[in-house]
Amino acid sequence: MTVDETATPPAAVPEPRARRLRRARAGDNVALRPTGGYARRFAAVYLVLALCAGIAVGALVVLLARPGAAPDPIWSAWQPAGSDTAKARQIADRITRTYRLENGEQLVVALGGPPSVVTGGDESSNAFRVSTIVIRPDTSAGVQEEDDFEVIEVKGAHQFVLCGLGHACSIAYGTPSPERHSLLRREALELALYTFRYSESVESVAVFLPPPPSSPKSEPTAEATAVFLRRGDVAEEVRLPLRTTLEPATPPIGQMTSADLASVNRLTRPNLYTYEYQQAQDGSAILVLDPIVSSG
Repeated sequence: MTVDETATPPAAVPEPRARRLRRARAGDNVALRPTGGYARRFAAVYLVLALCAGIAVGALVVLLARPGAAPDPIWSAWQPAGSDTAKARQIADRITRTYRLENGEQLVVALGGPPSVVTGGDESSNAFRVSTIVIRPDTSAGVQEEDDFEVIEVKGAHQFVLCGLGHACSIAYGTPSPERHSLLRREALELALYTFRYSESVESVAVFLPPPPSSPKSEPTAEATAVFLRRGDVAEEVRLPLRTTLEPATPPIGQMTSADLASVNRLTRPNLYTYEYQQAQDGSAILVLDPIVSSG
């Protein structure tokens, strides 16, 4: 019988799946791929996973780009440690070391602590606690009346006494000048800012400036002055890094930058007072602050 070579050959019998698996295990290069509906299902799953990954990466980028995600800037390069009393000593010691006279000596030392006053001579001195702080009204603008006294809560109050090496804590070297007074007010401001920043219980800081030089046998020729700041007076400066208010390097006398001088004048001139002490009936002291009206 003649064989028709053009006839369609019989269809190949599909190889059973079990045999294909055995061949794959035996090392044959047989590709096991999902077919039909399985392939479409796997493709859909991969697409969903890719979309989820893209969304996650995008969310991370947005989160990192948010302004609030960055850590808060450091307020100062140095920080005091320990209790509020220990911090006050550290602040007083560290800050005053950076302020110098023209001859290179330290401008003043600072004695910090709760409000108090020492009376009498060297051998018969007595320390009295301050029980009340009173601010007399500024009547120069016609807004306040003579009896508009403001009483400040002593709890949460702190003080620094700036003392030179001359008689009665005056500065012995050099001559008093507006430039030196500006530098003293800068030092007072820096002491107050550090105290407010790192001692949350402190609500007010009084910094008593050195009196003008005088003879040991005479009284000072000018009234004593103090910078008195409340936390609310410098709230923004306490929140922002210190360098936004004062230059990191302490300037010599007469070499303060215009930006520094502007900050010092803006924050200390309205809070500059003459002061005196009066005795209360219980023997404690009353600190009375009288505002200095600036002409400039």
